[in-house]
Amino acid sequence: MGSKPTNTAPTQSRRAARIAEIERQERRGKLTKAAIVAALATVLVGVGIFAFAGNNAAPATDDSGAEYLANKGNFRLPGLMDASKTVALTDFKGTPVVVNFFASWCVYCNEELPGFIQVAKATEGKVAFVGVNTGDPGDGVAMAKRFDLAGNGFTLAKDIGTEPASDLWTSYGSQGLPVTAFYDAEGKLVDFSGGMLTQAELAQRITKNFGVDASAPDAATVSAPVIPLIPKGVYELLSAHGNTTDYFAIDLRPAEDFAAGHISGARSFPGATPQTVVKQAAELSKDGSYFLYDADGATTEAAGEALHKAGFKHIYYLEGGIAAWTQAGGPTGP
Repeated sequence: MGSKPTNTAPTQSRRAARIAEIERQERRGKLTKAAIVAALATVLVGVGIFAFAGNNAAPATDDSGAEYLANKGNFRLPGLMDASKTVALTDFKGTPVVVNFFASWCVYCNEELPGFIQVAKATEGKVAFVGVNTGDPGDGVAMAKRFDLAGNGFTLAKDIGTEPASDLWTSYGSQGLPVTAFYDAEGKLVDFSGGMLTQAELAQRITKNFGVDASAPDAATVSAPVIPLIPKGVYELLSAHGNTTDYFAIDLRPAEDFAAGHISGARSFPGATPQTVVKQAAELSKDGSYFLYDADGATTEAAGEALHKAGFKHIYYLEGGIAAWTQAGGPTGP
């Protein structure tokens, strides 16, 4: 998770307040990732939103019997897209390396990746980018595909250890996600960032640490993929930035359902479908950020894809719809 501030937590429910407190503590660096997961699982127990428990250990060696390593000074990991391949720090000797850790549940990982992609493309051949999927009980492969990380110059690896595996992440003494490590051309760790990096901050660190010009087109002008979010993710982003002219939730349910209760600040697109939503959104800026939700999550992904194809750059959708939101203690208003 990132380090962006959020607004004062709503008081409509004890669960919502507890979620907000967990997020505040996380951004202050008071919680480890394991503690964040455990705390949120406690808040949302029985809801089915989080499935973080896992006792299976990832393989300790590759197919040839060579041992994997999860040390910040010298790592060797299985490939994310193809576990038969390995990704080692020594593979990049002679080239500076940026190692970015991400997980499908991490809101600010999704937020920062478009900027990382722009910089990775701009520094191709001068700086290597490695993406490590860590502590992820969700689908890290799907997330990597959604951003086409491999196609955009990233070498992709999966962390090792007891699932959800995070041994390499732990070796940095990390707290929260995303985090990013910077290695010089000799493989020496020279810089480390805990929390989200903007595109400008990433470029500045690359120039400072490696002497490489990392200027690139602004990711804000580039269309991002349609991004699914769990209720906590939607809550976090709307609390931090939402309910402005071009940053709000869109309710796709019938007008009477919207009137009965909706996410605070949401606008109603009554009965919207993938076939009608583009017309209903005709007055919206295509550079804005919009969070789609329906009753149960059945139609939002398709509606989001329709908007994306129509040129809208920043579309999110709430997995499980308003049903998941209310079960998670998300605040609603008339």
